[in-house]
Amino acid sequence: MEIYVNYAERKIVLSSAFVKKAFTPGTDEYRQLQAVRNDYPDFVLKTRQFKTNTKQERYRGLNYDFMRDYIRKHEKDAKPVLAELDEMIGISKCHSLGKRYPTIKKWFLETYPEIAEFGMDEEQLAKWREKQAAEAAKADESSEESEAAESANVTEMPSASDEEKIPA
Repeated sequence: MEIYVNYAERKIVLSSAFVKKAFTPGTDEYRQLQAVRNDYPDFVLKTRQFKTNTKQERYRGLNYDFMRDYIRKHEKDAKPVLAELDEMIGISKCHSLGKRYPTIKKWFLETYPEIAEFGMDEEQLAKWREKQAAEAAKADESSEESEAAESANVTEMPSASDEEKIPA
């Protein structure tokens, strides 16, 4: 969506990328915006805002170099863990950019939960642990359901004693 006309609120809503181009005279976006403004002269221009989750923890500074340093400092035998991290980074390169870092970050935070807990007060820590336990229970429940669904779709082959009863 580049331009959206909201008739109910009498607004012309623009994406932020479109706004950058639309205010440069001579561009296609500029001509397109002028045409819409001529059609709706009383409407107000509005740049679309994205809603962000301000409560979500971003872990700024938690990059691959930090992970490697942390593993070296906190593991007695760091080589196998570093090898696992490097293998995950190598495997992740064949996936889309959106899945690479989050997957490795999740593994790292599960392996070293003290990183996630750092700086939390007791109340925040209790809520975080409850959330983690609920997510783990949900994951266990969904894996049990998928296993049950798989076993429900399996047709058992007749045993040798059953084959003898079946007339040929």
